[in-house]
Amino acid sequence: MTSDQPAATRLSELLGWRKSPDPGLTWAQVEDRLATEVPRGVKDLSLCFPTGSFGGWIHFYNPVQSERALDMFLGRAKTKTENFKYARSLNHAEFPHRFHPEEGGLVAWGHGDQHTYFWSSQPGPESVLYCDDHGDGWGQYPGSVPEFLHALFMDELETEVLYGQWAGCRFFTEFPDYAG
Repeated sequence: MTSDQPAATRLSELLGWRKSPDPGLTWAQVEDRLATEVPRGVKDLSLCFPTGSFGGWIHFYNPVQSERALDMFLGRAKTKTENFKYARSLNHAEFPHRFHPEEGGLVAWGHGDQHTYFWSSQPGPESVLYCDDHGDGWGQYPGSVPEFLHALFMDELETEVLYGQWAGCRFFTEFPDYAG
């Protein structure tokens, strides 16, 4: 495993995942329905991983895998947006961000373990934002989604928001019935 490999490839090797999904949709179709650009890191992740669960904790719906997976991705993102916008209306200090489709809003790409994981639709370098679903804290990782997941499973993240000891959960489980 070399550092010049794409982060999604390094993550795939770390988790022992060797089965790439066959995309059933194009990125143009996904971005048209989402109404925002998908970051390069999420695209790379989607080339290596189908819809499934990282470490049994972080659920990911591969938006380009199939119509069903895209519907689940969009539905989950919309539900998270509505929940967090409502929470923000009650307590802006604990939920200070904008959420897609608000301009530059956060897009939920993963959920589980009582946390939600986002990418920002603002122009600029990729980063991952994450929060406790109850508003007990936010964190940010300055890199792509696969870089974040790789650092998480290597126990290289220093955060008080997420649970620790991810190195013992180095696996990926595919959710059945999402193929194109």
